[in-house]
Amino acid sequence: MRITLVVHQFPPNHFTGTEQYALGVGKELQRRGHDVDVFTLEPDYQEENGLWRESHETVDGLTVRRINFWSGLTRDWRRTEYRHPYMAEVFSKHIAERDSDVVHSFHLRYVGADLIDRVKEQQRALVVSLMDFWFLCPQFIMMEPNGTPCGCPENWEPCHDQQLLADWRQSPIAEEITALHRASRGQSQTNWELRNKVATLLERNDYLMTRLRKADTIVAPTQFLREVFIDKGAPAERIQHLSYGVDTGTLAKEVAERRDPTRPLTFGFFGSYSSHKGPHVLVDAMTKVKGECRAVLRGRMKDFADYSEPLKKRADANERVTMQGPFARHELASALAEIDVLIVPSMWHENAPFVVLEARAAGLPVLASRFGGLSEVVQDEIDGELFEAGDSDDLARRLQRLIDEPDRLDRYRAAVQPPKTLQAAVDEFEAVYLGRVAADGNP
Repeated sequence: MRITLVVHQFPPNHFTGTEQYALGVGKELQRRGHDVDVFTLEPDYQEENGLWRESHETVDGLTVRRINFWSGLTRDWRRTEYRHPYMAEVFSKHIAERDSDVVHSFHLRYVGADLIDRVKEQQRALVVSLMDFWFLCPQFIMMEPNGTPCGCPENWEPCHDQQLLADWRQSPIAEEITALHRASRGQSQTNWELRNKVATLLERNDYLMTRLRKADTIVAPTQFLREVFIDKGAPAERIQHLSYGVDTGTLAKEVAERRDPTRPLTFGFFGSYSSHKGPHVLVDAMTKVKGECRAVLRGRMKDFADYSEPLKKRADANERVTMQGPFARHELASALAEIDVLIVPSMWHENAPFVVLEARAAGLPVLASRFGGLSEVVQDEIDGELFEAGDSDDLARRLQRLIDEPDRLDRYRAAVQPPKTLQAAVDEFEAVYLGRVAADGNP
């Protein structure tokens, strides 16, 4: 089959969970003899880089078409985040020239959901993987500005853009703008005027959910995510729960060989130094535990500097806490060998972080926030524990138990089961592709 994967950014410059998964799936599909290519963005929108720039590359054996565009290419940058008509036309020609049998979308942020219309117009099979909440929330983490988890209510307002929300509420024609939106939903135009900006954000959810419903198959990696999207109007009969798979190879063996048995019990955090990932919860908890232990945090400092810099000062004040930069992909085994327990203190409706699956593959227990998909991948007090999100006291109590009760940690380790393999996940994707191609009557 000819398969085109679509994602909002791609290695080698971008290597978070979504990009890793798209790359891994693409390589495995190609290994099986499929003709696979990738259509992606390079999210660098500065004027000096040009209005529109394309490159054709090969990344780990995969053919990649990478596009970059200036943010000022449109009058309404907010609209570009989910609607990009020109990108859609470029993509339409791309899949027509390739004669793609299947288009598999992993993320469409700033690529635009218009692509879905073009795929369906050409009657090609379309699979959409839900990697987060982007179809429901432009911040994709469903959190309010004050850090409170949000349920994406029906009376949704652009909470992520507080200045626009204030401008709208203070406008002398606020009621007229609202009435205009209700009367002309779906008809926003790109412009700088307040009414256009408001319409762009108020239309976003309807626009995206309408396009999501056009997908032949929607893939949710957790039951939690599946239920959230069904509740918001996704077709239950076409949204499948297919958990992630990871290519772990000899990871468990490498981690065991590199582990230093003489070091103290070590708790680890791997991820973004951002408030929604919650590393501060672990840093605070470490001030409350006693005994021989330490914590190692690994992540990027520069992405959320306003958050990470004060966090670094707090971490440095505790000699048992080390806050470091990220590790390269080839250093995964060494990084996991430095810790005994992975801590996932997320403050948002976390889906199913790949780092949890990798820790599972290495035989490590996980302590995670009692949130969303995390409750599905951690069996509380069997192979790890769940604690109340944001509660450093609760986490500290659980860390202390692991320090005081070594047999508890041994019991958790013994219960850890390896995650689904990437090969098994691609088996499932292949079955979905073949089923859709056959249903559409394609050869």
